[in-house]
Amino acid sequence: MPRPKPPAPLKVRYVRLSDKQWMILQQLGGLDWLRVLLEKKAPMPKQFYDKELERLQHPADAVFLKRKRGEIND
Repeated sequence: MPRPKPPAPLKVRYVRLSDKQWMILQQLGGLDWLRVLLEKKAPMPKQFYDKELERLQHPADAVFLKRKRGEIND
């Protein structure tokens, strides 16, 4: 049975852990546990991260808006 598609595209990330730390992570629940913990302990609301990702994916829009904002202040 194929795995369900994740809600967002996953990128390969590397984390440097010792063998002992890796074993502890696996006992705590592995990456599923880590993902839940990150969602639970995020310092900003979910909407902040959604807007930030959108901004990073469309940098030309961000430059345009910044320039436009500067023109308003002139």
